[in-house]
Amino acid sequence: MEQPKYFTREGNVYKMKPQLGFNIVVIGLALAFVVLGIYIKSPGVIWIFAACGVIFVLSAFTKSLVIDMDKKEISGRMALIKPVFTIPIAAIQHFELYSVRQNFITTNTTLNMYYLKDGKEKSVSLVQGFTARGIQGVLNDIEEIISTDESKG
Repeated sequence: MEQPKYFTREGNVYKMKPQLGFNIVVIGLALAFVVLGIYIKSPGVIWIFAACGVIFVLSAFTKSLVIDMDKKEISGRMALIKPVFTIPIAAIQHFELYSVRQNFITTNTTLNMYYLKDGKEKSVSLVQGFTARGIQGVLNDIEEIISTDESKG
């Protein structure tokens, strides 16, 4: 197996490289509103969007996705307030690439993973971005990592 494009490999553990595109846009918009608040002399706008900007930065640094092929599990964290999830690879049912479009423009794309827990199907978001092409690349890497390990054993 060749080196995955969106993951770094450390033994049998694959860690997703930081996906900064989505975070940079959201943080940039928050900072733009802070500048707008300074320009129109509105302390409320300044403080609200400055606080949002700080939360967005913290959220960007807490995102993670790890595929551990020794333990046969996927773990990660999608956002600041969501808890860390750990899902056995054997419980995975399928993946879903979901895009939200408004007026023919893709505004958000999310990679969701569906798995079984206590006999019920649950879902968790793995990655979020603007373009389906980038998220599809992450999905291809995940499927290749999982299938390569399954073909070994």
